[in-house]
Amino acid sequence: MKKIILTVSFILMLNISNLFAYYHAGNFIDFLVHSNQVRIRTDALGVLAGTRNIRVAASLTAANSLSDIIYDNIQNHNTTNAVNRFTPAALVGIGYDSDLFGIAAGYEFLYQSDAYMVHTPVITATALNDSFRINIPVSIGIGSKSKVQSINLSDTRVVSTAIEARYYFPKEIPALSHIRLFVNYGNAYIANVLNNKEYLEQSSFGLQARIHFKIETPEVLIEPIFRIQYDQALTTKDTVSDNYSKKVIVDNFDVTAKGFDGVYNTTGASADSGNGDPSIGSGFSGGYVASIPAGFYAERPYRLAIAVPVGFTATSADENIHFYLEPALSFTMISAKHIYESSFSKNERTTPFMSLGYVVYGELYIRPVKSLEWYMELQAGGTSRVAETMKNTWGNTQLVFNGSTGFHYYF
Repeated sequence: MKKIILTVSFILMLNISNLFAYYHAGNFIDFLVHSNQVRIRTDALGVLAGTRNIRVAASLTAANSLSDIIYDNIQNHNTTNAVNRFTPAALVGIGYDSDLFGIAAGYEFLYQSDAYMVHTPVITATALNDSFRINIPVSIGIGSKSKVQSINLSDTRVVSTAIEARYYFPKEIPALSHIRLFVNYGNAYIANVLNNKEYLEQSSFGLQARIHFKIETPEVLIEPIFRIQYDQALTTKDTVSDNYSKKVIVDNFDVTAKGFDGVYNTTGASADSGNGDPSIGSGFSGGYVASIPAGFYAERPYRLAIAVPVGFTATSADENIHFYLEPALSFTMISAKHIYESSFSKNERTTPFMSLGYVVYGELYIRPVKSLEWYMELQAGGTSRVAETMKNTWGNTQLVFNGSTGFHYYF
């Protein structure tokens, strides 16, 4: 089976994913089809090597805020105890590939805090000469006792999965490139660090579909993409008896093991830092499409997102310069069974949150020789959440901007 280098990318609605899939457990699906390579980028380090049938990979990816630091002990929780942190996520993988089928397994470790780690085993497989691919990661977040504070998250656990399947159409179907289907599920049990008899349990379910079309012209390959996504918060179980506490907890429609940051507060005074305490917050990120604005509180929210990216690919005549540009228009609607203006208000909002925004994503490859290339990617856009949260104190629209660069060596 001929190995290929995939250079076509896609956008994950305002959050750039790792294009080269063996870097990340949630995007491990192309591990068996990439060629031998070393990649050193601002957000990832990785190597993939092997024979025609046996493939192995190892990588580090930026998982927390310090993307260029592998280890540090900068933070102190008190005047004497420092926190030793392994900042990136580390992944190893091995697989077998043949003309008939391929199968691989990997393991990713993520350090979120000294009392919360995420372990992700992943299985990926290919069939039909790589036309069908499937990836099944299972992230398991496990709490433990902190070594620097008298806090114990041993009763906390989060389990989530994001299954992806793809099918690449044969060349006899000229208008269609491939389709992608995603199934997401998460369940979290967050124990109250102030009272281990109390807990918060949340679950979510989501579906996503993408259809990739293709229009070939003499100089440019045009790839329109239609994407639709639906996420739903399931019933929240809250054993905290105080009615006010129950109301301020926002049901989450994107529960993931990596979304819980594993921080906590002994006094329960801050909703931002008390993520281990169900009486003051759930401790999850709201998702990458758009989330409920701060200050609003929702019961069983759901999210519908539709995006229409269009990719333009061009390569120079000598194939030394490769350019990819992808503008996208995206619409998000968020509603819920009940939405309140604040935790103190009885006023219920009856209108869903809606936002229409754009993103422009681009990649540039320069290859002085066939085996070495310099790579740069940029993303910019004008919307990250619903419209009310896009304005700063000067009334200007905030610019979403991401970028990464590095080099790739193929051998």
